[in-house]
Amino acid sequence: MTVRVAVAGAGAIGEIVARDIYPDLTTVALTAVVDPDLDRAARVAKHNGARAAAALVDVLDEIDAVDVRVPHHVHAEVALTAIEHGKHVLVEKPIATTVEDARRIVDAARAAGVVLAVAENYPHLRAVQDARSLLAENAIGRPLAVRSTRAYQLDGVWRRDWREGTGPAGGILLDQGTHQVSLIRQLAGPVVAVSAVGSHETLALTLQLESGITAQSLLTWQSPGTWDQTEATVFGETGRLDVVVDYEQHLGGCALWTPDRNEQRGAENYYASHASIVNDWATAIQEHRDPLVHGDEGLADLAAVLAAANSLEENGAFVEVSPSRRSA
Repeated sequence: MTVRVAVAGAGAIGEIVARDIYPDLTTVALTAVVDPDLDRAARVAKHNGARAAAALVDVLDEIDAVDVRVPHHVHAEVALTAIEHGKHVLVEKPIATTVEDARRIVDAARAAGVVLAVAENYPHLRAVQDARSLLAENAIGRPLAVRSTRAYQLDGVWRRDWREGTGPAGGILLDQGTHQVSLIRQLAGPVVAVSAVGSHETLALTLQLESGITAQSLLTWQSPGTWDQTEATVFGETGRLDVVVDYEQHLGGCALWTPDRNEQRGAENYYASHASIVNDWATAIQEHRDPLVHGDEGLADLAAVLAAANSLEENGAFVEVSPSRRSA
């Protein structure tokens, strides 16, 4: 069964997946592109010969699933509308802007029996998967600490109005924090508590993990970034692992170093992970299974980020992440 999909949202990421991802996948057919700006929807829909519509309700009878690529603060509204009509949902990270909305989405999908996936890239990166395998092999001994960094300037196709604003979708913490929390959780396990200091555009997180490991993460929109960056390092008793992410070429991968071993695995581009995300979601629908990043995973990432937001308001005090929201 080919899954018939409507992309909801014809902004930057909606156009990227419609133009660069959907045409090459055999598991899905992009049937419609939905955006309140009908002209913008039409421009994006032409990449696939899909129908353009101004409202999701106009295409619900023609689709099996909805790929939600709207601004963060609208995720819950669009996802819940799709679920209420029995449609499978892929929602761009963060899953929502509040834990309550995220829980509503997860619970509604479970009650409706539809597949809910979160478009979180890092679990789909081969570099992260290779790092997890090497950690399982004890390649660097007992892990001691994790450090992650996301440093770049917000420009190009990415809209700055709601991202940089002070509204419910604003700030680098919500926009990029879920990425970094997901990356850290993939490498070192659930987050127990978070401390955050900094500003709307640059901040540092300290994360206490269930494993006993401490992680640190630096996020900034104020420094130009190279196309290939070491976004995470795991320090172990006998070596270290670097997760290198490349946004332009195909130089991303996992680098292992010990005094006796120096190895580079993988050669990937970050944006290829979008194909893995959509394909995994569609295959999960076809096979009646959970996707790689299901709703509870997205909820766990969001819960840690919102704990960090609370910490910012409390001058960097550690804020606990509820055990029921930590996921595995």
